[in-house]
Amino acid sequence: MANQDQQPKSCKTERIGIVAGITDDQVQLEVEGKSVYVPRSKTSETLVSGDRVSWSGTVWVKIREEEVKNR
Repeated sequence: MANQDQQPKSCKTERIGIVAGITDDQVQLEVEGKSVYVPRSKTSETLVSGDRVSWSGTVWVKIREEEVKNR
């Protein structure tokens, strides 16, 4: 029988940001009032400045407007 303290713990934190700028190799996001620069490879290819985004676990993806209203 496994001890509960030895089992891995998981924590899900939702990260939401706004695209502030895009270059060929990186994207500037505003997350919780701070500028965060992420590699372009870690974002959806279709993002444009002003898009609201969330972290999927692998890449930043655009949030649809109806999802924003429900948060």
